[in-house]
Amino acid sequence: MNVIKNLSLVFLSIFITLIFLEFFLRLIGHVPFEYRNTNSPHPSIYIQDDITGWSNQEGSFNVKIDKGNIVQYNFLKDGSRYSGYNSDGEIQKDKIILIGGSFTMGQAINDNETFAFKMQKKLDNYEVKNYGSGGFGTYQSYLKLKQLYNKFENIDYVLYFFVDHHEVRNIVDPSWLEFLSKLAREPVKLPFARLNTSKELIEHPPLEYMVLPLSNTSVIISKIQKKIMRFKLFTKNEKKMITEKILLKMNELTKLNESDFIMVNLLSDESDNVYYKEFAKKNRIEYFNCRLELNDKNTVKNEGHPNNLATEKYSSCILKNIFNN
Repeated sequence: MNVIKNLSLVFLSIFITLIFLEFFLRLIGHVPFEYRNTNSPHPSIYIQDDITGWSNQEGSFNVKIDKGNIVQYNFLKDGSRYSGYNSDGEIQKDKIILIGGSFTMGQAINDNETFAFKMQKKLDNYEVKNYGSGGFGTYQSYLKLKQLYNKFENIDYVLYFFVDHHEVRNIVDPSWLEFLSKLAREPVKLPFARLNTSKELIEHPPLEYMVLPLSNTSVIISKIQKKIMRFKLFTKNEKKMITEKILLKMNELTKLNESDFIMVNLLSDESDNVYYKEFAKKNRIEYFNCRLELNDKNTVKNEGHPNNLATEKYSSCILKNIFNN
């Protein structure tokens, strides 16, 4: 009886301690895990992809950006965003493939406002294919490119558009995976890359963000959930080296397929611009700096992505420096 009594006291003490800890954590501002109540387009415009984590879904989508502001996304059968030309049933033109994240896709703007659309208007001899996808980093862009080479033969140019946050996406920082899962209102899967002890690139298949039972009601369980994901995705501070390795693989893949690979910087600080410019020069990768200082004038109101004014400057930089147009 004493043993049972002592065990009961122990469990009661633990229970009271946990209740106190839960109350204290909430008191100082911590909240349980919860999906965001948002009009995010993720569940509608993206579909699951076993390789890249997700891909653009074929269809026409009206997406609410702000009060009364609706933009239209049109994605073709192959997941590319409409850029003013569709080769289905027509003579196949040589292709310019654009890969990257939401800046490339044209988040929060209409098809004809994307820099891909503006490039297509000036480059009649080519088909500009926009495979940018919201949330993609360098690694997912590389995986997408491999898929595209299995689909197309007539690719002349591959343009990868770099944004500094791609480094974090390549290693799948746990906070990034958590953010995407909250935004999507479901656990998101992300592929990621690591380095082995010999500093060789190791490619990992998509890993799903783990949501524990009751994490949406308990701060403590939510904290445990975060700790587990940090343990699963632990990495040293090697995001730049990992990004470099992926870029080298991209360059190697394009050369193998007799395409020109070009890296275009859209957003970074000056130190990152210099860093990747020197890296590209050292490894004979074409690199162009088209970055802008984003502000209220060149971003979508209350959203933050580049607007029509910004993409006009992006397209001008690309056309002038790469295509002499």
